[in-house]
Amino acid sequence: MKKTPPVTTELTPALADALGARRAALLRRITRKSGLPPEAILDLALEIMDITSARLAPSPISRQAVGLGAARWRNVDPGERSEIMRRAVEARWAKHRKKGQSSSDAE
Repeated sequence: MKKTPPVTTELTPALADALGARRAALLRRITRKSGLPPEAILDLALEIMDITSARLAPSPISRQAVGLGAARWRNVDPGERSEIMRRAVEARWAKHRKKGQSSSDAE
């Protein structure tokens, strides 16, 4: 069986220089408290940022859809917009009512 090399919790000088003094001190403090190596802590931080950025940033498709929707209503006055939306909602409810009546007729 191979022996695994001991886990070092020390920052390499190159990594400390790349991070800067404040971030290097913070990373040293977290490694001391957690006992995890710096690489594992950085990997966890990157994974967390990846997950949160996917939740916070809308996908390009939905951004484009929002932009197209805004463009659709750009030159429509509020009264006309309200009338169009009211008719659309009434049509949707009429469709649902019609489905409900046909299923109750079948019984």
